[in-house]
Amino acid sequence: MPSEPTARLCVYCGSNTGKNEAYVAAARALGQQMAQAGVGLVYGGGGLGLMGEIAKTVLAHNGHVTGIIPEFLSKKERM
Repeated sequence: MPSEPTARLCVYCGSNTGKNEAYVAAARALGQQMAQAGVGLVYGGGGLGLMGEIAKTVLAHNGHVTGIIPEFLSKKERM
């Protein structure tokens, strides 16, 4: 498990990837840079779209992710 980060960044973005692949590439680049810099991610907790891409990338690079999602959405959303 990654060590606790000293800084965290809250990211709010689409739960869809959109039509432009550049957005997915930018989300992945942000996630990688955050993990490498030791900056933890705080986000909406879903596993879909741009938010999911950032979270998966941070985790893939041994970064720290905190997902916050309301209980009613946790039953609808893929976390």
